[in-house]
Amino acid sequence: MKRIPTTFALSTWAGFLAVTGANEILHLNGHLAVGGVLLESPVGIGLVGLGVSLLCIGTAALLAVALIRIHGGTTAEVRQGELLSFAGIGVCSAMVIAATLFGVPFAAVFDRLDLAFWSLGLSLLALAFDGCIFAPDEEDELDEMAFRRTVAAINASIPRQRDERREGDR
Repeated sequence: MKRIPTTFALSTWAGFLAVTGANEILHLNGHLAVGGVLLESPVGIGLVGLGVSLLCIGTAALLAVALIRIHGGTTAEVRQGELLSFAGIGVCSAMVIAATLFGVPFAAVFDRLDLAFWSLGLSLLALAFDGCIFAPDEEDELDEMAFRRTVAAINASIPRQRDERREGDR
């Protein structure tokens, strides 16, 4: 599997956001525990909780689609996946910055903002690293053919002179 750092970063964010969104939806439906395990405290009540849950689940879905596209077959799918992954990490960045600036409700999603910023930084580094390492080289074959044609044209344009020393030796 290629793009392991990107896959890890996107999977981690998608899982975190999906669990957070599901936690909020369960709280909105009056559940305090699932299978005997207590849920995290709710981010908000009513529309605030619903908004946070929809934002988290929507971003998790966006990151899941980005992962599917990144591991797709064509170059266009990979590029689309990279764009979607940056968009998803951008939404995560916006939520962390909103938690820093405004506090509730996003501050309840991220218990430790310093770790959230580290996670964002490492995620962006993983995306950039994989983007550099696995840059699509679809035009290599075309470039090689153009190079060979150019060399052949240069070779054909060079005037040929007889080497008179060799001619004299014969």
